[in-house]
Parts: sequence; C-alpha cells; structure tokens
Amino acid sequence: MMNIIRADIYRIVRGKGVYVTLLVLLAVATLQIVAGIPINIGGNADAVDILRDEFENMDEIMKGEYKIENPNMGEINLDDLNMSDLFHSPTGYEAPRQILAGVSNLLFLLLPLVVMIGAVDFNTGAVRNALSSGISRARYFCSKLLLSFAACAALLVVNILFSVLLATVINGFDGPFDGEYLWNILKVFLPQLLLFLAGASVMNFFVFVFKKSAAVIGISIGFFMVLSSIIMVLAIISKDFKVLFNYEITSVIDSVVKIDYMSTGNILRTLAVGVGYIVITVAGGYAIFRRSEIK
Repeated sequence: MMNIIRADIYRIVRGKGVYVTLLVLLAVATLQIVAGIPINIGGNADAVDILRDEFENMDEIMKGEYKIENPNMGEINLDDLNMSDLFHSPTGYEAPRQILAGVSNLLFLLLPLVVMIGAVDFNTGAVRNALSSGISRARYFCSKLLLSFAACAALLVVNILFSVLLATVINGFDGPFDGEYLWNILKVFLPQLLLFLAGASVMNFFVFVFKKSAAVIGISIGFFMVLSSIIMVLAIISKDFKVLFNYEITSVIDSVVKIDYMSTGNILRTLAVGVGYIVITVAGGYAIFRRSEIK
C-alpha cells in the first residue's frame, strides 16, 4: 500500500495541479484576513433566520427603524451599523476563529486533489495495470482513501498556519500564546477535521463509483454546494426544513466554530454525522469497487 501512496505522491508533486491548488488556498486565506470576512460555500440555519426576519420586518427596514441583535454589540439600529464593527482584519490571536468560521470553502480545493489522487488513474488506465500486477482491490482502495485523508489534513493545517502568520504580520499577534489559546483552536479544528475527512470520503466514494474526472467534479459540486442551496431555499419556505442543515456537511463544518454555545447533544450529533458519512461512503465505495468491471 505504501508503494502506491509513494508513487501517487511522486506523480502529483511533478504536476502543476497541486501547486495551483496551493496558490488558490493562500489567495483565499489572504482575502479572508485582509477583508476580515469569512468565506464559505454553504447555507446555514443562521442565514435562513436572518433572511426570514428581514423579510418579516421589511416595513421597519424601509423606515430605518429595524434593529438587530449582536451578542458583542447589543441592540443596533440597522441604519447606524458600521460594517467595520462587524468585519475587521483580525490579529494573529483572532485569525483562527475567523478562518475556521468559513473553512468549508476548502472542500472545493480538496476536490481537485482527490481527483488527481484517484480519478486520474481510471482515466489513464493505471488502475487496471495496478490490479493486474497483483495489488488487491482492498489495498488499492485504502491507499487512495488514506492519501485523500492526508491531503485533506494538509490543506487545513496550511490554511490555519498561513492565516495566523499573515494576520500577525499585518496586525500583530495581540494576545497570549498559551495552552488556552491552543485549546480554543483545537476544540474547533479537530471536529472540523473529522467532518472534512468525511467530505474527502464522500469524494473518494464518487471516484470509485463514477470513475471519470468530469463526473466526479460535477457530482461533488452538486453534493456540497447545490444541495446546501436547496436546503436553504426549503428552510426559507418552511422552518421545518432547517433540521436538514444538521446533516449537510458544509453547514455542519461552519457551525462548529460556535462549539462553545453548542449543547453536548449537538456536539455528539455533529461528530456522529462525520463518522456516519465516513462509514457509509467507505463501505459503499469499496463494495461497489470490488464488484465493478475495470476497463
């Protein structure tokens, strides 16, 4: 299995795709730090509540009488709101929470890496050659999954380290670098890592089911972006659909940044969602791959 992983790493680092992905990652992180605005790809229950509330209070908004509640600023009149009060370029101490609040966008950067790791082999026929040389399907499947997991973890680590470094260079660190600081990062980062591994597992499932790069990319985008948008529209129509956000990966990833305000039950459900996606997609992907014809 390690021979397959090493060969894949050698092949990937010789290409341009991994470096383009890295440059985009650094560009997105830079934009979030400089602009002070988290960027994410999914909808969420909070956004639905805001849209519904603004729609229901449109008359007050038009008259300039609408007030919003902000946990850090209290009650604010919308007309008096200074956007710089809500969005500001963070210090190195503040950067992790701001970056982790919009980290679901990295799923789009993980996707080309997973395609390079797995789907390209089906396009070139390398998978047929590997299996004919005596490598078992189980070892082949696991090697692709583990390398996808490694790429996922590397993206997240580079994202947060670069963001803290950049924010510190621009605005200073402005806080203690101690155990409490590290714990505040880890208690958000580790659940998000589990959910990102679930996202990588879903993509790997699509690789072994659909095999072609274009199909994997299109279906993954639909799963991670279009599905979230559909749920958001349904939730705006009826509050009953908001519960679906609890099981949609991009929404759950970004919601973890509020872990301090989550109940134990919600935290356990979030972790169970990540584990559930991994178990289902790994078992399903391998079962399909084991029985599929390789051309």
